[in-house]
Amino acid sequence: MKNIFKEPAAPFALFNYSDFLILIIINFILYLFIKKRIIKWTKINKIIFGFFLFIIIPILSCEIELNNVHHKFEIVDGFNVLYILFKIPFWWMIEIFMIYLINLKTKKFK
Repeated sequence: MKNIFKEPAAPFALFNYSDFLILIIINFILYLFIKKRIIKWTKINKIIFGFFLFIIIPILSCEIELNNVHHKFEIVDGFNVLYILFKIPFWWMIEIFMIYLINLKTKKFK
């Protein structure tokens, strides 16, 4: 059986199955935080949350993609993995949209 989480992203897709799994887990955790009001949104929590979303998650996604590419192909050229640089701004756009939705939801629950 083929492991779908070891497959690199398809051409022009930028996202593989691991990225979708990360996105689903982040949204589920955020939903629980907002719905159950587990944490209060203080300034330090917002900074930690922003660092996690804008630095840690894109780097984790790029590392997973690089490992998948090296796992699948024997010869990897730097030009062939250039698309990984475009994953970071794409993650930033998704996370800005997520923050916008979080702000809408938190205003709704107040």
